[in-house]
Amino acid sequence: MQDIWNKFLEFIQSVPPWIWAIVIVAVVITILLFVAAGVSKKTKQKFIKVFGNLLWMILVGWVLAIIYGLIGIISCVTILFIPVGLQYFKLARLAIWPFGYQPVFTKLNGFKLFVNIVWLILAGWEQAVLLYIVGGVMCVTIVFIPCGLQLFKFARLVLMPLGTTIEKIKE
Repeated sequence: MQDIWNKFLEFIQSVPPWIWAIVIVAVVITILLFVAAGVSKKTKQKFIKVFGNLLWMILVGWVLAIIYGLIGIISCVTILFIPVGLQYFKLARLAIWPFGYQPVFTKLNGFKLFVNIVWLILAGWEQAVLLYIVGGVMCVTIVFIPCGLQLFKFARLVLMPLGTTIEKIKE
């Protein structure tokens, strides 16, 4: 019995700390979802939205907000990409608390369409591919599927940033 216990402790110590952090987060999420199952539908929706936003902010939201803020500053240095920089500041705000908001895409023509095409060629496609890859990896797990879907939404937004407004979802 002592031998089994020692092997178990060796196994526990051999697992990297980041894996234990993911396991703990998944267990806490599961417990909170079971607790939320006993409340009313409207309360449950609000709980899941706030919980999703908190989970998002801890995992990727703060990183995306910093990156989008820096891209916004760099874009505003140029004259051509000032509108893109202003849009990236809106994306940085959305990256902090995305659940409960949705992008509304409008038809483009003229200058905004030209800037979107130039942005797509120079920087947008790389960011979108990276967001699709990370979103796909998150969707492989069950717990992080909502975060992966949010990354897919952000991929569309960074691909062609102009002509998009962010609106609150009506409940």
